[in-house]
Amino acid sequence: MKLHLIFIYIILLVTPAVSLAQTVVEFPAKTIDIGNVAEDTDSVNCVFEVVNKGDIPLIILGVHVNCGCVKATHSKESIKPGDSGTVTATLFPKGQSGRFLKTIYVYTNTTPRKNIVRLKAFITTQ
Repeated sequence: MKLHLIFIYIILLVTPAVSLAQTVVEFPAKTIDIGNVAEDTDSVNCVFEVVNKGDIPLIILGVHVNCGCVKATHSKESIKPGDSGTVTATLFPKGQSGRFLKTIYVYTNTTPRKNIVRLKAFITTQ
């Protein structure tokens, strides 16, 4: 009987610690302004750093952009606590002009899952 009570006591002590482990994502730069870009430029890359500030590995589940003028890719391997990964956004300015602001949705194993970063530029024409 005492052994059962000790076992239950240990389970109760350990369970909250296990359930509190979580991951926290941080983007040191939530918006990157790449400045003036000529419309006839093939493409421009910018890299968002993704930092794991949590206790368990951070996984980037996917990235999404709502237009064809920006393509986004991300680190495929999990990011250990304290380490960082990347989300790379590639701007294709052809056919664009003026102020440019695009939202990139980064889905992770955090709460909330959807995180937002933005790419900003000014597209100049000849």
